[in-house]
Amino acid sequence: MDLNAYFKRVNMTDSGPPSLSALRELHRHHVLSVPAENLDIHSGEKIIFETSWIYEKIVVRKRGGLCYESNGIFLWVLEELGYKPKVLSARVRNKISGVYGPKFDHMIIAVELEGRKWLCDVGFGEGIIDPIPLEDGWEEEQENGVFRLRVERETWYLERKDGDLWRSLFKFTLEEFAFKDFKEMCEYHQTSPSSIFVCKSICSLQLLGGRLTYMGHRLITTEFTRGGRYVKTTRGLTEDEIPDLLRDRFGIVLKKKLIPKDEDIIPPN
Repeated sequence: MDLNAYFKRVNMTDSGPPSLSALRELHRHHVLSVPAENLDIHSGEKIIFETSWIYEKIVVRKRGGLCYESNGIFLWVLEELGYKPKVLSARVRNKISGVYGPKFDHMIIAVELEGRKWLCDVGFGEGIIDPIPLEDGWEEEQENGVFRLRVERETWYLERKDGDLWRSLFKFTLEEFAFKDFKEMCEYHQTSPSSIFVCKSICSLQLLGGRLTYMGHRLITTEFTRGGRYVKTTRGLTEDEIPDLLRDRFGIVLKKKLIPKDEDIIPPN
């Protein structure tokens, strides 16, 4: 596992000693280079919950991954560079039902720098491009949307502005966990019909001012404008078009044949 190979993967040459500016650069480059995707699940491959396996996949094979993979390799990078990252557990809100997922549903990272704590998350398809300070009421407009943090008792909520309304993306506490604590949920998201990752084949890459998403037999292009507004366009895809699309637009070449999927999620009991 080589840091220089990681830097090349995310289109960087190096990173200086731990600082807020260096953290921002790392976070931004990772998000804009490594897609959030679950294509292993739909092409007959199993995700192995080991940092060395994740490194091989993301850095060497130039793939993306689930939050556990993308934030997992980012955790390794931060530790190697001398940061003191803390692993936090988040619960993602279902857009349709409004219900939050279980504990360890989503992995995020907190880093303390320059007297403040910063939320890092390079593994959420419609999440932040830059780290944001862990401060109640913090609101920030980034190139891909407007975000805010709010706290109710000890629970934090990351919200995204959709037009005139705020939509919760996930909630979390500041309780610290270890990377290994997420192994069981990583297995769940590969096998449960209540997981979006089992029901839909997805690959999504953040862009400056937009997002490009493959899902099932669709390509969705999202263009963000100021104030939390956006325009979406959708194009249908034939099965024969998908491998070339993944290669040309996301830089992904799969080992095995992809079976596109876009089914409704089965609610858990």
